[in-house]
Amino acid sequence: MRRLLVLLAAVALAASFTVPAMAAEKEVSFYGRVWMDTFMVDRSKELAGYASNKSDSDLLWNLPGNGTSRFGANFKWGDMSANVEIRPYPAPNVTYRQWNATWNFGGGTLLIGHTWSPLYINATICSQCEAGGTAGGYGFWVGSLRQSMVRLTMGGLTVALVEPSTSRVVDKLGTWTGGGAAVAPAVQSFATETDTSLPKLEATYALNVGPVALVPFLGWQTYDEEVKATGKSYSIDGMVYGLTVKYPIGPGYINGQIWMSENGKQWGDLYYTGAFGGAFYDSTGDKIWDEDGTGYAIEAGMALSETMKLAVGYGHVEYENDFGASGAGVYEDPASSMYAQLEIQIAPGFWVTPEIGILDEEDVTKAGVTTEEGDLTYYGAVWKIHF
Repeated sequence: MRRLLVLLAAVALAASFTVPAMAAEKEVSFYGRVWMDTFMVDRSKELAGYASNKSDSDLLWNLPGNGTSRFGANFKWGDMSANVEIRPYPAPNVTYRQWNATWNFGGGTLLIGHTWSPLYINATICSQCEAGGTAGGYGFWVGSLRQSMVRLTMGGLTVALVEPSTSRVVDKLGTWTGGGAAVAPAVQSFATETDTSLPKLEATYALNVGPVALVPFLGWQTYDEEVKATGKSYSIDGMVYGLTVKYPIGPGYINGQIWMSENGKQWGDLYYTGAFGGAFYDSTGDKIWDEDGTGYAIEAGMALSETMKLAVGYGHVEYENDFGASGAGVYEDPASSMYAQLEIQIAPGFWVTPEIGILDEEDVTKAGVTTEEGDLTYYGAVWKIHF
């Protein structure tokens, strides 16, 4: 009992020192935005999911569920701040988008909660990640999206321990039949269990070289996939590293990015396009074959007037895996995109952005056989009101 009283007294004493420092007035501000997609989307007959021996054209006219529309609140209280945000998805339900708090300790900030991970990087060709329903963009790295994390920022350095991304592939161990075709991981006959013991590590460093802004980035994670029938575990590792560049030129700019990855699907690459889901299990050799990914993107834009901005971009990504020691299972799967958009400000807080883009899945090559994967063309506009 005495120990409990002593502990309570110590807590009360500590609180008496901190309360005056936290006596600052609380500040709350609200914000929101509504984005409406109005596009036509033309898909070729070869595109996955639309292989019906004919091309297909559909109207995309909706409030996208990717979080571009949202309502949020910012809180400020002395050295503490917080952000909460909800979005209308999946309709008609509502789910939270951001839920985090930050402590400014003078030399930096410490964030806990759910928000953008450091490696959610969409500095180039970002218009396509906002045009919901058009299959996203290719070329630039957009991984992890919003995750639960503990994030430390000091100067230009940001380091975070992030919730692992292990749920993006069904039965992440696939099988390779040797001289035949690859079997997708989703149809693997044995059941597996994911075992995680470490969080994902992500880091970025922002620096300036004259007018050029550079952001090198690095991420790593590992987990085990256990086959329930045998109890045997296989290590699935993931890594990504790259560089983002921003270069302002008068009324315009050029943004670029280049990156390389290992097992991007398991990592949680938001716009992953590889054919076989990243890491692959070779039943003959009883081992994991890792998938390598590379990508680059470039975007150029300029202000035509105070109310009009033009942007164009191009990106390319490619995934490769060498199944088996003989290389008989080699596959390569590239994809690319290009787009042009004109952002027009109609009134303060109101924009209309006409855009046209082409997403080309190009050709996939597996075991020496090349197959066309098709393409998608979209054209229309995004309507945006911020409040």
